[in-house]
Amino acid sequence: MNSSGLSSAIGSAICWGTFFVPVRKVNVANIWQLQGSTGIGVLLFAIPIGFFWGFGILSSGLLSGAIWTAGNVLALYSVRLIGLSRTSPFLAGFSILVSFMWGILFFGEKFNYMILAIGAIGLLLAGLPFVASAAKATVVQRKGYLIAAASGIVGGSYVIPMQATHTLQSGFFSSSLSIFAISIPLLILSRRWIKKELIAGVVSGGLFNLGSLSVLIAIASIGITVAYPISQTATLFAVSWGVLYFKEIVHKRNILRVIMGSIMILSGAVLLSIA
Repeated sequence: MNSSGLSSAIGSAICWGTFFVPVRKVNVANIWQLQGSTGIGVLLFAIPIGFFWGFGILSSGLLSGAIWTAGNVLALYSVRLIGLSRTSPFLAGFSILVSFMWGILFFGEKFNYMILAIGAIGLLLAGLPFVASAAKATVVQRKGYLIAAASGIVGGSYVIPMQATHTLQSGFFSSSLSIFAISIPLLILSRRWIKKELIAGVVSGGLFNLGSLSVLIAIASIGITVAYPISQTATLFAVSWGVLYFKEIVHKRNILRVIMGSIMILSGAVLLSIA
C-alpha cells in the first residue's frame, strides 16, 4: 500500500478527531452560529491551497460542500444531545459503511480478501451497540444516536461527487466555498456574535479542512474504500477528548463500554485497510 496515502489518511483521522473539540469547549451553544463560523475557517484554510490546486468553481465541489454542511449541522446537534464521545463512534461507523458501499457498488473498487473486508464491516458495526449501551438511553439520547447515524450516512458521501468526476483536488476550493456560502446566512440568522464561540468555530473549520485536504490526497492515492475508513479512526481521538478531557462519561463501566465499542470500530477499519 502507498505509504504517503496511508500517512495522509492517518493525518486526516487526527484532524477530524480533534476538530469538534473547539466547539465542544464552548458547549455548542448555538448550532447555526458555530456552523457559520466553521464555514469561515474552512474558506480561510482553502484560499492558500487554491494557489496550488486552483480556484476553479466546479459543480462537483459545490455539491460536496453542501453535503458536508448538512452532515456537520447534524453532527453538531448530536454532540449537543449526547456529547462528543458518543457521537463520534456512531458517526464514524455509518460513514465507513456508506463509503465502503460507494466504493464497491459505484466505483468498482476491489479487495484482495473480500471475506475479510465483509468481516471488518461487521466488526465495526458490532461496536456501535457498545457505545449506545454505555448509559441508559433517554428519549433525548435515542434522538442523539439517530442524528449521529444520519450525520455519518450524509458525511460518508460528501466526497463522492468529486471522486466520481475526478475533481478531488481541483474541486477542493469549490467545496470550501460552498460550505462558506451556506454557512454565512446561518451565522447571520443566529444573531449571536460571541467572540470566543466565533473563534472556536473558525479553528474548528480550519482543522476540518486540513483533514479534508489530507483525506483527498489519500483517496487519490489508495482509493476511498481504504482511505475513508482509515480516516474515520478519528473516533479514537474524539472519544479520548470526550472521556478524558470533557469528562462526558464518569462511571468506569460505561467508560469501558465506550472504549470497547470504539476499539471494535477501529479494528474493523484497520482490517478493512489490509483486506
